[in-house]
Order: sequence, then C-alpha cells, then structure tokens
Amino acid sequence: MVTIKDIAKYTELSPSTVSIVLRGLSEKRNISDATKKKVLEAAKTLGYTPNMQSKLLRSNLPNLPVITLFWDSSARQYILTRFLKGLQDSIINNGYNYDLLVKPFSIDHLEESMTARTLMGSNGIIICNASEKDMEYLENSDLSVPIVLYNRDSAKYPTVTMDDEEIGSLAAQVFVRHGKKHPVILSSKANFPGMTVREKAFASTFGLKPTTGIKTFFTEDTPTGGYNGALNIISKKPLPDCVLCSSDNIAYGALKAFHDKGISLPGQIELISIGNGNREHEEYSVPSLSVVSLPMEAMADACLARITRAITDMNLTPDTRVFHAEYIARESCPF
Repeated sequence: MVTIKDIAKYTELSPSTVSIVLRGLSEKRNISDATKKKVLEAAKTLGYTPNMQSKLLRSNLPNLPVITLFWDSSARQYILTRFLKGLQDSIINNGYNYDLLVKPFSIDHLEESMTARTLMGSNGIIICNASEKDMEYLENSDLSVPIVLYNRDSAKYPTVTMDDEEIGSLAAQVFVRHGKKHPVILSSKANFPGMTVREKAFASTFGLKPTTGIKTFFTEDTPTGGYNGALNIISKKPLPDCVLCSSDNIAYGALKAFHDKGISLPGQIELISIGNGNREHEEYSVPSLSVVSLPMEAMADACLARITRAITDMNLTPDTRVFHAEYIARESCPF
C-alpha cells in the first residue's frame, strides 16, 4: 500500500508537505503550484489511494470503489428517495463502477458514526443534513477519505449547495406579483442555517422584518403537522392571503385542512411549497401544488461527479458548486 511517506521519499519532499497537498490545503499553507503538481503526479504514478481502504481495493475489489452516503436518520425520508434516484441515475448514465452504501446517523452525532471501520471501508463519502455541531466536528477533523458535503457551506471540503436566498425570494416574488400583502410561513423548526436564510429572504422580499414583520407557525414536518399547523393559522384572525410551506409534507396536510374548513385555494389563500417531494404527488394533489422546486437529483449527480474527481485526480480542493431552484406554477398558486 502506497503511503504519504512513500510519496515524500519519491518526491524528496517532507511528509507534512505531501499531506497538505493531498488534503487540498496548498493555497492556505502557501505551497507552490510546482510543488503541488509534483506531489499529485507522484501520487498518480505510484497508485496512491487517498484512504485506508486502498490495499483491499487493489487486491480483491479493484473496480468497485465504495461511496458511503451519510444521511440523518431523522430527516425527511422521502427526500432520501429523490437523492438516491439521482445517485442511481448518475451511476448508470456516467458508467461509474461504484458500490453505494447508506450510513444513517443521528443529527449532532455524526462524529460517532465516523468509525474507523466506516472510513476504512469507504473510498469517498457524501454527507447530507449535517447540523451546525456536525459541521464543527468536520471542520476540525482531518479525515482520511475524500468528502463532499451536500447543501452545506465549508472552507475545508468540496460542497454542492443551493442558493437558499433565491429559494425564499422566488416564492415571495410570485405572491408580491399577485398583490399579496399578508404572508405567513408554515415550517418545521430550522435544523440548518439555510432554512433561516430562506425565511429571511422571503420576509425581506415583502419588505418585512424576518422576526417581527412576518408570522411563522411551527409544526412537525409531516402531513399531520401541516394539517394541524393550517388549523392554527385559521384560528388566528384575520386569515393570511398567502402561505409558504417549508416542505411538501407540510403543504399536503395544509391543503386538506383548508379544504376541510371551506377555505378556497387559490381564491382566498395562495399556497407555495419548497418543493422537495415527489413531482407526481405535487401534480396530483387537490389542488395541485405550486412549488419552488429543488434540483436534488442534479445535485446528487454533482456530488458523485465531485467525489469521482477527488478519487481519480486527488483533487480535494474545497470548491463549491451552486444550483438554482425554479418556480413551478400549479393550481394552489397559478403563475
């Protein structure tokens, strides 16, 4: 198994310099481009694999690198379905020859799931739904496996993210164009900064202060939660003229609650969801659900492409690819 010391000896550089380059920290540590190129070319020549699993892969699984997907076990499981579909399509369409493992973890406890066995068994890791505490652990750790973060910001790891400010403002722009003046938000409690960014952008597009100028009703991220949350909205007079739901799950429950109480959509209230669910479910709800659609499948594909670059080219630079959402108008809030 080729080690950092082998590369250091081959290049006549110190092991610490080689380690800095292979971890993508050349610019931060003022390593020259010539030295960086020398290390990366040596790593490829010697067949270095940037994780502890290299010996196993070279002996009996040479064509099946293992990609491990970390997914918060309490997160919306229907989102996982979409993300896995994106990974599956990416593997098929790009001809990747990977084994894919899903590793559940508890939010705020990512460190406990990053066991030596998991690290040894992975050529690349995609981490989704990391909390602020989990991000703190990652930023302060030097792990032996290439990592890509989904929908998080990092100065240390490559990331594939969404424009959360755009997501919030897109929905508000539609409501404002329709002359709406009394918005509310129906949401679960934020567990990552992006949700707060969306809500602030939504409020500011209306010219309202996020904390005092707009009412947010918190509920569980389930259809039942959405139903109960909408009943809570109805009980507080006067009625809003538009509602932003933070997820499709919440929106489906809200649609039924408004229907049961004889409130017409879009006549009395217009409703838009952050579209993270199944598109067919959105299309066939009654009324059909207008959404700011999140490109999760494309982002999953981008995560896999970025991991591939990390594995094949030793490219661990903490770059970022940002995806944009789109508004899909349906019956709950026509265009």
